[in-house]
Amino acid sequence: MVPTGTLIVMGAVGVLSVLLPFIFILILRRRFKIQWIPILIGAGVFILFAMVLEQITHMLVLRPEMDGTIPLIADSPWLYVLYGVLAAGIFEETGRLFAFLLMKRKYKVVDSAVSYGIGHGGIEAIIIVGLGMLNSIIVGIMINSGGGIAESLPAGTAEILTGTPTYMYILSIIERVFAITVHIALSVLVWIAVMNKGKWWLFPLAIVLHALTNTTAAMFQADLLSNIWLMYGGFIAMTLITLWIAYKAGIKKSDTDAVVEEREE
Repeated sequence: MVPTGTLIVMGAVGVLSVLLPFIFILILRRRFKIQWIPILIGAGVFILFAMVLEQITHMLVLRPEMDGTIPLIADSPWLYVLYGVLAAGIFEETGRLFAFLLMKRKYKVVDSAVSYGIGHGGIEAIIIVGLGMLNSIIVGIMINSGGGIAESLPAGTAEILTGTPTYMYILSIIERVFAITVHIALSVLVWIAVMNKGKWWLFPLAIVLHALTNTTAAMFQADLLSNIWLMYGGFIAMTLITLWIAYKAGIKKSDTDAVVEEREE
């Protein structure tokens, strides 16, 4: 049985994941001019590059079995980690680069990069956590209803739901707060690379930082890391490092002036 309290927490986490990008908008609008078009572009590019193109590549490279298991994890877990983190970094940062190259003539201020990051990270939170919680709630209700439904579910599904502590679902929304934060920071880095001559190196740096941010999670998935707190610790540490680098990368005075002029208009 899945406790009723756990189902309620799942529902709250799912709703909060949908509200999370709007919470970021309310907080950051005090410092930046949040723009809806870049937000929508960020969401759309994430879906195209991460949910479509990257997943197609995973199917071709990883060749998962019918039950979802990936042979590479067992055969060469470190190679799986290396492939996984680089694929995520390359696809998502290339998507950012593509978007900013198209946007650069109309959206010339850093506010657009922040807005893009909210859209990118926000839709990821909705898809991964929001839809994930909805699916878990439905399966949990099916398990609780009895009637042998649990036996018809994929192997291990019922055990995962009934054995997962409630606090793990709460951790998932905390993780999304840091994930949106790192997506904003990475967006700023790629935006600077596009908008400023001589800063092109920030694009490959963004790929590396993105890969490093995902490393402990990939290690945990490949059973190379068993301590979940170390996994989250590595993720949070890399998020803060990426945020600091994005801040220190800076913006030219001319860009800052452009922000002021646009707001005055």
